[in-house]
Amino acid sequence: MKDLQAEWYEQINPFVRELRPPGIGFRWIDVILDGDDQKDLVWAMKELEFPEEILDPILTEHGESLRYRHAGVSLLRLELPAAALLNARQGYFLVIVLSEDRMLTLRRNRLGIVEDACDGIADVQGGEIGPLGALAELGDEFLDRIGPTIRGIAKLLDDAESDPDLSRDRRLDRVTTIRRALLDLDRYLDPLQNAIHRSQLDATTKATPYETEALRGLLDRTNWIEHRIHGQVDRARVLADREHVLAMDELASSTFRLSWIATIFLPLTFVTGLLGINVGGIPFASDNLGFWVVCGILGLIAVVTVGVLAIVARSSRHRPSTPHTSPGDES
Repeated sequence: MKDLQAEWYEQINPFVRELRPPGIGFRWIDVILDGDDQKDLVWAMKELEFPEEILDPILTEHGESLRYRHAGVSLLRLELPAAALLNARQGYFLVIVLSEDRMLTLRRNRLGIVEDACDGIADVQGGEIGPLGALAELGDEFLDRIGPTIRGIAKLLDDAESDPDLSRDRRLDRVTTIRRALLDLDRYLDPLQNAIHRSQLDATTKATPYETEALRGLLDRTNWIEHRIHGQVDRARVLADREHVLAMDELASSTFRLSWIATIFLPLTFVTGLLGINVGGIPFASDNLGFWVVCGILGLIAVVTVGVLAIVARSSRHRPSTPHTSPGDES
């Protein structure tokens, strides 16, 4: 985890800090959940005078992002599980509870989101930053965690498209897996986008121009990420469709060759079956040269069949297309 400068925080206990980065004009307590122990969270809520009713939506496992309001307090829960990310050992979980002059952040692990947001707040010039401005910085840092997954998936798509050593089945399996991962990521991004949008609507009457612009930029960035994910999904779909079309072309070519072989051997099979029946009166049955006569007839039939097929195939290939004319065009 990234370390903060010593003057930017006060360590209350190993899992609770009061944050004071330069530029903030509110009280901010940051809590890291220690397993199932909730005492630090309960203490922080009492310290910030937040109602106990929001404790349940904070701790309930929803599996996706959400926004909640109660008694003048807004809650924004941002969540991305490790299953929706590429090569991630653990997911991202961040709860932001804020009022006009107080804010609580809660997370399950030390992934640097809050620390990077403090650096961003300290770099802002011009006046104090309120809770809504800090929320925008936190949301921006949270979205930064999605970027490596999108870039990694784009590289996997590049490799799946350009690797000459991949068989068609392996390439199709890889593209299908990538598309499934993109759809899974999009499923978690949609409620995140909605939660940020609703938080922006809540802030329209009380936000400063800087905070309004920061929240709008955060929502625009979420929309851009969603657009990029949809673009990758479309690309994966095109690659999968291309592989299916190539497979169908190969199947059509194989079927065409098989049809030619069947067409050639069908009359031959008919003649040999006809001459092989066990009844009297079979032609050439008592002739010493009957075998060679039958072989000659079969060979002649095969040559004529191949010639007819070649003529038909050539004439159909060079036959000009007849333009369609309506009755009104006739003179």
